[in-house]
Amino acid sequence: MRESLANLIERMALSEPGVDSSASVSWHAHREAETVTDLSALPELCVYLDSNPRPHLRAAAYFLIGKIGKNTGNTDCAAALAARAALEIDKYALSGLLNRLADLSKPIQIDLSPVFALLRDPRWLVRHSAIASLKNSVSPESELRILELLSGSTDSHDVAYCQATLNSIGTAISLPALRSRLSSRSRDVRMSAQLAIEAIEMRTQHH
Repeated sequence: MRESLANLIERMALSEPGVDSSASVSWHAHREAETVTDLSALPELCVYLDSNPRPHLRAAAYFLIGKIGKNTGNTDCAAALAARAALEIDKYALSGLLNRLADLSKPIQIDLSPVFALLRDPRWLVRHSAIASLKNSVSPESELRILELLSGSTDSHDVAYCQATLNSIGTAISLPALRSRLSSRSRDVRMSAQLAIEAIEMRTQHH
């Protein structure tokens, strides 16, 4: 991997206990990473990840891939992150990967099965990020998987995350399940259901 990329990843992953975050090397490196638009970095980052660096270095590489995808609109970055979701074992790195994936548009040809497999992960951090990662997906299966999770869940946090994702990708199919949550005891559940219903109704009117 070219030296400038390796250097950026090292700086992003630097731990500086006691340093105010906005003064830290890592904080500034992340702001720098947010501006990267060079698609030729993607294959280099994938090769780098194959060498199995330490978890915080992997997390930095996922962050970069996500930002390159967001800045260029190139869907290869989303495909690369989705594929990596099947391989990553560190919960913090995996959650970060999935959070980056949430930002990216995911056309129908991207294989999201590694993400679907994480929707019921016992680690709540991973599960919530997996639910959120399906935002901006155009695959009808994404909506069905989220609906399936929503209808069977009694965890108010899981429900609110599902409803926030349906706010982004839901269609009229999701409306009955969302309406059934409007009387929930949880304010977050009621609010996220209401917002998702409104977003879906807006989209339906415009089609």
